[in-house]
Amino acid sequence: MNSTTPSRGTPRSREPIRVLFVDTGATTVRAAKSVFEDEFGIDVTVASRSDDVFRSLESVDCVVQEIRPPIVHDLDVLEAVCDSFPGLPYIVFSEIRATDLVGEALSQGATDYVRTDADDAGYWLLASRVRRAVDRRYGDELERSDGFYSDVVDGSCLLDESGSFVAVSASYGELFGYDPEHLIGESLPSVFPASEASTLETVFDRVRRRGRTVEEVTARRRDGDAVPVLVSLARRADDQYVCTVFDRSDRTAGITADTDHDTIGLERALSRLEAMVTERLGNETETDTDQDLCEAVVEVIENGNESAAVAIYLYDEPTDGLSRRAVTTRFDESATTLSFEAESTPAWTAFVERTPVFVADVHPEPAEPVQNPAMARGLVVPVGTAGVLVAGTIDGTRLTPLDHAFVRLSSATAGTVLDRIESQRCLSECHRRLERANLETERFETRLDLVRHVARVIGRAWTRPELERAICEHVVATGQYDFVRIADVDEVDERVRERTWAGAEKPYLERLDSSVDTLVGQGEPMATAIETKTVQASRHLLTGSVDEQWRQEAVTRGYRSIVGVPLVFRERTYGGLAVYSEQPDRFDDAERDLFEDLGRWVAQAIHAIETRAALVGRGGVELEFRVRDREIEFLEWARETGCAFEFETVVSRPDGSIRGFFTISGAPVERILELASRSPSVTETRLVTQRGDRHLFECTFTEDSVVARLLEYGVLPKTMSASEDAGRLVVSLPDRTTVREFVGFFTGLYPDSTLVRRQDHEFVDRPGYGFRSDLENALTDKQFEALETAFLSGYFDVPRETTGEGVADLLGVSQPTFNNHLRVAQRKLLSIVFTDDPDPKE
Repeated sequence: MNSTTPSRGTPRSREPIRVLFVDTGATTVRAAKSVFEDEFGIDVTVASRSDDVFRSLESVDCVVQEIRPPIVHDLDVLEAVCDSFPGLPYIVFSEIRATDLVGEALSQGATDYVRTDADDAGYWLLASRVRRAVDRRYGDELERSDGFYSDVVDGSCLLDESGSFVAVSASYGELFGYDPEHLIGESLPSVFPASEASTLETVFDRVRRRGRTVEEVTARRRDGDAVPVLVSLARRADDQYVCTVFDRSDRTAGITADTDHDTIGLERALSRLEAMVTERLGNETETDTDQDLCEAVVEVIENGNESAAVAIYLYDEPTDGLSRRAVTTRFDESATTLSFEAESTPAWTAFVERTPVFVADVHPEPAEPVQNPAMARGLVVPVGTAGVLVAGTIDGTRLTPLDHAFVRLSSATAGTVLDRIESQRCLSECHRRLERANLETERFETRLDLVRHVARVIGRAWTRPELERAICEHVVATGQYDFVRIADVDEVDERVRERTWAGAEKPYLERLDSSVDTLVGQGEPMATAIETKTVQASRHLLTGSVDEQWRQEAVTRGYRSIVGVPLVFRERTYGGLAVYSEQPDRFDDAERDLFEDLGRWVAQAIHAIETRAALVGRGGVELEFRVRDREIEFLEWARETGCAFEFETVVSRPDGSIRGFFTISGAPVERILELASRSPSVTETRLVTQRGDRHLFECTFTEDSVVARLLEYGVLPKTMSASEDAGRLVVSLPDRTTVREFVGFFTGLYPDSTLVRRQDHEFVDRPGYGFRSDLENALTDKQFEALETAFLSGYFDVPRETTGEGVADLLGVSQPTFNNHLRVAQRKLLSIVFTDDPDPKE
């Protein structure tokens, strides 16, 4: 002790204790000063600046500092004081016992930590701790008789990762009869009997896993006496542990009947309440509700005072009022709800303004606010942000100041816990949402990856089997699905025909009844999707009918959900895709939409492959139709003008549009151009050349034209002619195209059409595919278009039926540009013929 510090010798000295408040708000200091000076005779000094602190330290017996969560305020003063004045009691207090607050205060050298509320009740507890800390400093508390029992009911300490004491509060040392300095470096089990070693080891294992835990064990005091305690252990970010111990014994010996007696009784009751709360919050296996906590708080209060009339009301949003959740036995007839219809009621004021309200009566509900607490028979205090606690008497007696203190501290504790439960509830909901979001993100990434692979497959596959096999393999390769198959329906025997699969389930396919009617009747997703052209999903295979053979086979192999999607493009069905998963309820709306889109992409790719095969293939089926449908514009032209119409050919332009050539005879050019201008089937119609009575026209076919619809289906219009009586259409189908399906498609569009001939045909009148492929690869789109248009328009005929300027006009380019494209195209063509070099140097 510094030589200038006043000497008081023992606590029995008549000289008052002097306390210095630092880093504490002005409102708190004013309230605390009233209790310290009026009730305990303790002089209070306040220092707002660091310089004031160190000037005042020479003449004080204890330093007190307030810290507030969630941020621990600057503790540099604490560290500096402990370094400069070792042994000077330094007490830190806060409204909430938070792990970070306790750990930080003790690690910086605080003598003790006190959890207290910011009102008179809290400052009674704080003043009592200050008095005991000063007593200990002057040596009066350690030399006690063997029968002495400490008045302390809880204490905290800081442990390193091995469980050894790093810092010990004075109250912790007093609880077990030790000088705190003597415990530094010792292990926590040193204050517990050997029989509790395994329990403490379990506690440390649990806190390493969970971060926080509580356990009720038996501790051992320095004099050898056993005492039941509740140990709360929490891990800090630096891997140290904050340990708080609550005395669970019902001891009263050694308490004298003075001011400290009532304070110690109050502190003991609050300790029981806080221990109960700590135990419930630390036990992660228990699912406490608001109701459970309210009942527990009321039970603790009632055990301390059987005559108490106490009820807890929580806000109920649907009724916009306060609903009773727990009540003591003597207060059972209290109101079950407190309405907010009148905004001046004590309950409204306490809840909305978060301030205590003294009332003249609490039965059946709080009424008549009073200004003088001494005249009050009840008190309404806020329970955090959750509701209010009503406490009072119904036998005419009045509440004492300590009753007021206990009620307010109990309410503050309950409010803190209820707010924490609500925060935990919100946090749990956030975690659930985050888990769902993470799962959705993973699924989205899987879907995106699948889309990328499908796009690459579609871009690279040259044949339909190659495309279908790669699609199945990539879907299974994602790891999210277990079996994938693609099938179609055989038009001859009406059975589902497997085309390819991935996932090694051939035995499953072999055991399926492949009859379309049977499978559709049983609701099998693949067959039903093909027949209805809609997505079909079975998300819970285990709950389906046992009579469905396909379901039994799937369940036996571990599948729990299936989605089947049709492969449909432009109303044409190319079969179906089925995806199987071992997870129930697998295919949600997003996944069904994904596979529905995937089915359309695959169908479009198959369509493109078969269209290419139709245009360059050498085999297939030739169909001839007699057409009379008025929807076909060319028939209407023939009927109106008496002309003869004959389709020549089509040319695909680089921009994707379809350019066509047709010949008209027996009608004026002006009349045909007039009819074409009004037709929805063609645009940009113009005369190319005249060959006697025959006129060659060029046009662009729209998507509504019969030519465009045939090409979209993958069918090449070979011959099309029209006269006044009827039209004739000859088409060639690739050998993989279903004749019946195409006939249904065409007659559906044009009902007044009749199939008059079918002939399987090997086309030998077309140039070899290899040569044409070489030519297409050698020429650019512009060069190929220039060469083909020049040929079709008669540019190479003798005599020449059109000029270079005319062809350039047809192409929409200048004549020099046309001449350049044509010259390069001719050179490349001749190079292929004579040198096998498709890329001659200019």
